[in-house]
Amino acid sequence: MDLCCGLSMVARLQHIYTEGGVLIQDVPVLFCPTCLHTEIAPDIEMDFHLFAHNCETDRVRSASLSDAVGDEKILQILEKYPEDERIRSNQRVLPEQIDATLDLMITAKQQNDQAWYNELVERLQMFRSLLGVKRG
Repeated sequence: MDLCCGLSMVARLQHIYTEGGVLIQDVPVLFCPTCLHTEIAPDIEMDFHLFAHNCETDRVRSASLSDAVGDEKILQILEKYPEDERIRSNQRVLPEQIDATLDLMITAKQQNDQAWYNELVERLQMFRSLLGVKRG
């Protein structure tokens, strides 16, 4: 999933502990500046799991993912998901996200998809709370 809260996620490097207790460094992670959701970049997720398994099997306690996949692959992922206006402006919600969500609500209503419509209402409520907007 490259989209979250109506905009593309951005990439950053992060250290991740595996379930087996291995610290994997320099992992490209997608991050949503709006809701703060993170996930391993899909382009490297399989490499991460294989590398983590190998480290756990070899009883390695700490390793860098760039040793396994190379710096070039990691840089390509970081370039694919650059910073956006939310980070540059230090805002968690942008007007474009609200506009896109309202447009989707119209579509959901036209398709009589109440579940989708309710999800979008919840998203708007989250946006409102992040903006600090009070009901009048």
